[in-house]
Amino acid sequence: MMTTPKLIRTYLDTGVIMRGFQVGLKIKDPASNILTDPRREFVVSDVLKIELLPKPRFHKQAKELDFYERFFRQAVLQVETTPAIMARAIDLASQFNVASCDALHLSVAIGANVDEFITTEKPQKPFFQVTGLNFQMTSIY
Repeated sequence: MMTTPKLIRTYLDTGVIMRGFQVGLKIKDPASNILTDPRREFVVSDVLKIELLPKPRFHKQAKELDFYERFFRQAVLQVETTPAIMARAIDLASQFNVASCDALHLSVAIGANVDEFITTEKPQKPFFQVTGLNFQMTSIY
């Protein structure tokens, strides 16, 4: 009996998704490679939505908006912010000096039990000083 390989449950930081739109998915680039990797399933959050959707809506950038909305629709899990996510984010930001939205992204990823968190942050940023994570942190900076 053949078993289906486990998909890599992945949370992407906004920079990765934006870069995927900017370079296009047909170009060989780390962001486009990740976004089109059939071995991955994506977890998204309302934090990603508030960071990605307002500007292209305001500026009526239909192609960019469509790209983001398609990404959100194909996600296997859409996480809404809860008091527990917010409390964990405040703890992470307070303990590791992580920026507020970054702490929210990390908190969502922890709660969603992702396998990997991919960001465009530089590896020397506070983001990478957070300890005790239940997933791999990867930078495509």
